[in-house]
Amino acid sequence: MTQNGTGKNRIEEAIEVAAEAHQGQYRKGTRTPYITHPYAVGLILMEAGCPEAMIVAGILHDTVEDTDLTLEFIQEHFGAYVANIVDGCSENKALRWRARKTERIEALRSASPEICTVTCADKLHNLRTIISEYDVIGDAIWERFHGEVEDQAWYYRSILGAISERDASLQKNAECVTLSKRDSGVDAQSDVKDTMPEQEASDSDNTQEPSQAVDTVNPQLFQQFQQAVAYLFEGVAS
Repeated sequence: MTQNGTGKNRIEEAIEVAAEAHQGQYRKGTRTPYITHPYAVGLILMEAGCPEAMIVAGILHDTVEDTDLTLEFIQEHFGAYVANIVDGCSENKALRWRARKTERIEALRSASPEICTVTCADKLHNLRTIISEYDVIGDAIWERFHGEVEDQAWYYRSILGAISERDASLQKNAECVTLSKRDSGVDAQSDVKDTMPEQEASDSDNTQEPSQAVDTVNPQLFQQFQQAVAYLFEGVAS
């Protein structure tokens, strides 16, 4: 794990920043401190073998959306790479529920693999929490959220579908490049990378992009997210 000028590694600093930013916030309908959610998202990403910068972004993913912390602060302290992921995971709270959810779902269809992977970890933890508490209080769990269970089913299935389409599209692009280059003997690998969403360039040493490019959505997290959606919303129309 890399360290900054304070001697702390970047994950430790992200934990402290997120804890302060989310202070006084709680998970919906509970007295569970909200910070437990971004901590859990970071742990899920770590267990899936994601790079440090993605773990940092997972810990900070709700700060811009739900606190006074700004993207400028995150970029200054953690670099443009992390800030871009956090930005891609943030909703526009000025919009009504359905509109802002639809906006984020559509954005995922062309989002970077990093944004999609952090989104999978975020939603996976939400679903695990709902499943755990559903076993205790049953359908009363849906009273904490917007609309009925059908609205939540639409939301999570739509996120899953958008990420699935995005990754399938990426794989199709890679296959096309391979086929087009095969006869010419040109290495297609560099062209495949050209189809990937680009991260904003930065001169900051804080950027700390992974040494190897993240080419696809983390398959382990996508599969776990897919299984959780199927389990929780089995038989629910959306």
